[in-house]
Amino acid sequence: MGLESDIEIRLLGLPELLRPAGGVVFPAKGFQLLALLARAPAKRLTRKELASLLWDNDTEAAALGNLRQLLARVRKAGAAHENLIDADTKTVALGGGGAMIDLNIFEIGYRSGSPEQALRGLMLFRGELLDGITDVTDAFSHWLTLERTALRERFFAAASSILIELTRYGRATDQDLRGVADRMLSLDPEREASYRTLIEAYGRNGMYEDAERVYSALTAMLEREYGVPPQPETAAVLRRILAGRGYSQPDPAANKPAAVQPRVAFLAPNWIIPPGTGEGSQSALLQALVEDIANELARYRSFVTLAPHSSFKLQHDSGIPVDNSVLRADYTVSGFVKPSDRDQLLVLRMADCRNGEILWAGEFSFRPEDLVRSFRMLSLQVASSVATSVERHLLENMRRDGSNAAYLHYLDGQNLLKNCDLPKLRRARKAFTTAIELNKDMALAHARIAQTLYLEWISLGGDDPELLRRARDKAELAAHIDPGAGFAYLMSGTVALYQRDFDHSAEKFAEAETLSPNSADLLVQHADALSCFGEADAGWARFERAIDLNPMAPDHYWWAGASISFMRADYANAIDLCGKMTSDVPVVRILAASYAQLGDLGTARTYGRRVKELYPDQDATAIGKVAPFKHAHLGRTLEEGLRLADV
Repeated sequence: MGLESDIEIRLLGLPELLRPAGGVVFPAKGFQLLALLARAPAKRLTRKELASLLWDNDTEAAALGNLRQLLARVRKAGAAHENLIDADTKTVALGGGGAMIDLNIFEIGYRSGSPEQALRGLMLFRGELLDGITDVTDAFSHWLTLERTALRERFFAAASSILIELTRYGRATDQDLRGVADRMLSLDPEREASYRTLIEAYGRNGMYEDAERVYSALTAMLEREYGVPPQPETAAVLRRILAGRGYSQPDPAANKPAAVQPRVAFLAPNWIIPPGTGEGSQSALLQALVEDIANELARYRSFVTLAPHSSFKLQHDSGIPVDNSVLRADYTVSGFVKPSDRDQLLVLRMADCRNGEILWAGEFSFRPEDLVRSFRMLSLQVASSVATSVERHLLENMRRDGSNAAYLHYLDGQNLLKNCDLPKLRRARKAFTTAIELNKDMALAHARIAQTLYLEWISLGGDDPELLRRARDKAELAAHIDPGAGFAYLMSGTVALYQRDFDHSAEKFAEAETLSPNSADLLVQHADALSCFGEADAGWARFERAIDLNPMAPDHYWWAGASISFMRADYANAIDLCGKMTSDVPVVRILAASYAQLGDLGTARTYGRRVKELYPDQDATAIGKVAPFKHAHLGRTLEEGLRLADV
């Protein structure tokens, strides 16, 4: 219900019966009758009430007679609409067919609590109730004036609420926003509050040009109709919105010299032949593997991978080209296969061509039965390891080249992130910002700013889409600056998760894990995301691995672990993990709900009071919306626990 195709009778705007019976005209008073019944508290009125509102006859008997005739005509004209009217000797009510009246569907959407249903209902509001209706009594005219006023107030209240919901995560569609805008301005093109609401909505969604367009339309209308400028309050809203434009994603290429990308060359692999054996047929497989790894590395934009077809022809000595003048490689990856007691091992190493220093080395299983089955996975693993080593070496070069101050500020910010309270989040962001001022190309600092922004968004109750939008801009900028930085993709996936962009989030987490498969930070964020996707057990497995890699973890690890435990219905463990945090302020909602689900309502309500102190404008339902669950049912346990805690 609620789709345009469901509508059979329109009372909002020009009244209309969409499927009239052949050759029968629906009476004008019939629309008045339906409007009276649709607005009645129980969709039912007495015959006397209806007769007195619809006719000015001198006698009650005559008015009741007119009503009987009207009911007969309505039934005949509305024969295609089953159970439209339900009448007995004393009362008249809407039947089941009344559910197909646009006014009823608007009311259902308004009360539903569902943004989608409310939006569909709002789109049915084409104009004033019974717009253009004539031949009305004084009593009906008075009733209609009051109802129109009440419906207008309800419409604008619904429109404002829907705009807030649509832009809650800063990613409403143009179509939805423009649809609401068209309805608001067509109903009352001179209502300045509507323009102000729309400017707010476009600003929350990062659509600054549209916010300016709405303000310009308001200015032109007020000048044309009244010769006055917009109210100072409206101008102040626009100034505040446009101030956020400074956080839009900058163009990293603007006014920036082209960066010199380091060049990575794969040298021809060797095969260590045991005494008395031949090389066998595996050399071709080895070369194919190296070519596949090189092809995988070609997708990274922070360095250039030279084609193995050329680099294999280069003679080398211990991993350094004898003549590097043609390829001009900055780094080389060379390798060989050696036998071992239980396995054949592929040994790879990366060297700095300037001084021959071995920067990285790794060993991988090269048993044919394993290799054929997991050929692609091994190539991804090696490519990720090489990429990480290249970028780590670049960072070390940056430090040696005089960017020590920037790096120290970055480390200061990272240290502050060990605690998730709001003041330290903001101090950490200030440290990362200072690092960027000293070195604008420090991708990790941009990504860490994204992290502080989305954590602040959560801490403040998830009500400011500007924070999420800035976080996404920063994460995407970090990935643009350094496409090999797994943490940048991690932050991009995390922010997309909280914006409910689930497909994009899953894609970015997959890229991040490919780049940094052993990153504890990545594992804990991916664990939290999997829990929100409805895969709490898989999330817990990654969380345990993250703690194994980082046992002295910062607070946001324990916060994520507590959330995952709650989703696994392990409420006691959720409480234990919250206890590992320096401050329990970020997790009071989890604590309240966990104690409630365990039946300890006294403790639950103690935490519930703290929740209400920290988030005075949010009830259990609103708090439940902060968690980015892919499926609505995943949040019901949290909401139920918070309600038991009297939130």
